[in-house]
Amino acid sequence: MSKGGARPGSGRKRKDPALKALAGTTRADRENAIGTPAPEAPMIAPLHLSDLAQLHFRSIAGMLEAEGRSSPHYAEHVALLALRLEQIQRYQAVLEVEGDVYHTESAKKVDGESIITRLIRARPEAAMLSDAMRQAQSLIAELMLNPAAALRIASGHKPQAGAFDDF
Repeated sequence: MSKGGARPGSGRKRKDPALKALAGTTRADRENAIGTPAPEAPMIAPLHLSDLAQLHFRSIAGMLEAEGRSSPHYAEHVALLALRLEQIQRYQAVLEVEGDVYHTESAKKVDGESIITRLIRARPEAAMLSDAMRQAQSLIAELMLNPAAALRIASGHKPQAGAFDDF
């Protein structure tokens, strides 16, 4: 099984726009030139977000606006990140109050004697927090809001020409 995510050049190849025009399947709304910036407009938070998630949404939208990368097309993606950040806060609050583990006891009778088993288990919120943090990190990377992406944006990341580009 391969690991490491998508590789450059993998996936389905784009069909030539001229072939689409001949076949009659061309759609103007899908034919954006590579590098065409998304239309700039203020992002509006979806109605399903809670008050805390809307605060996160506005914060993230403000960061994207400051960098000149804000677009209403990204609103649902930013909303998903805002929801995950809200969940992270909620799970952390539960873990701070309740602790990371809980204790269970079970009793059973064996040959007329009662045996009590005590177990220490991790709270389910710990796993949910880990999952929410992992997904939030992925969403932050997709929106290019992490330090590595900021360096790429600032330096105008351009792949260097290699000796094997013709293959």
